[in-house]
Amino acid sequence: MPIYLDHSYSDRMRAGSINTLSDIDGAIEHGAVERVRPKMMTVMAIMAGLVPILWSQGTGADVMKRIAAPMVGG
Repeated sequence: MPIYLDHSYSDRMRAGSINTLSDIDGAIEHGAVERVRPKMMTVMAIMAGLVPILWSQGTGADVMKRIAAPMVGG
């Protein structure tokens, strides 16, 4: 997260658009929004890997379903 915030702040400093405290807040918000996409990609990859476990039938499926269900459903 600090990398995204620093990158956003540095870009705005180079452009000379940081003059007030609200400009710094805007740079921080922009850096935080940049971090949302990688987090969502990670969550979706984990959920996509666990969903087939919920439909499995076989040896150990009853135990694995109990482990996977809270991870997928929250």
